[in-house]
Amino acid sequence: MWWTVLYAAALLASHNVKPVRAINAKSYTGWDCCKPICAEVNGKNNLLNSRGVATVCNKNNEPQGRDAGVRASSGCANGGSAFLCDTYQPIPVADDLSYGFAIQISDGQTGDNANCCKCHQVTWTTGAAVNKSMIVQIITPGGAADVVKKNDLIILTPGGGLGPLSSGCANQYGKAYSWGENKGGVKNREACEKIPGNLQGGCYWRFNWARGEINGWDITYNQVSCPSILTDISGCSA
Repeated sequence: MWWTVLYAAALLASHNVKPVRAINAKSYTGWDCCKPICAEVNGKNNLLNSRGVATVCNKNNEPQGRDAGVRASSGCANGGSAFLCDTYQPIPVADDLSYGFAIQISDGQTGDNANCCKCHQVTWTTGAAVNKSMIVQIITPGGAADVVKKNDLIILTPGGGLGPLSSGCANQYGKAYSWGENKGGVKNREACEKIPGNLQGGCYWRFNWARGEINGWDITYNQVSCPSILTDISGCSA
């Protein structure tokens, strides 16, 4: 039943997107459990009403209120109480279409970044997901490092790699789990069983829907209007 509802919502949303311009980049995966940067406004309180802020959760994946979420420090910092909600996992709605959230590599990593809360339609042009599409919403502007360059997208995928902030998931879930390599995460479907149960579906997405690790695969994407299937989760839109 839930699959049918999501698929219907996806089809409805697809008629409301408005292409702007195409960007060629690469896709990667990541899930660090940290508070999304777009959950802040960097002192520009007008964004609270014009754009909103990305929803954050406590360590039990219970959404925090808007004002409390803005004030809370990231769970990746000592004593922080704001974490990445488990609802930010990928949502497959058809064999060739998924929805989800992403980090976009950008020049500035603050909550007033102009790309915060914008949505993009992504199409893979290489790799096992070639010609498959995903509509993602940006909830964190990230910094470039190593092979990850400006405009690349890090699809938020549990088990996709903790990245440079490796303390967040241990702070949220404890130290009993195996998250794979910091860059790239787990390497196969079986390894998804070693992360928390509420995140395993999003981990399987990479191997079941995308049919591979997706790290370093070529993509093209363009901005589209945000569908409600994403904004109902994030609480923001731009």
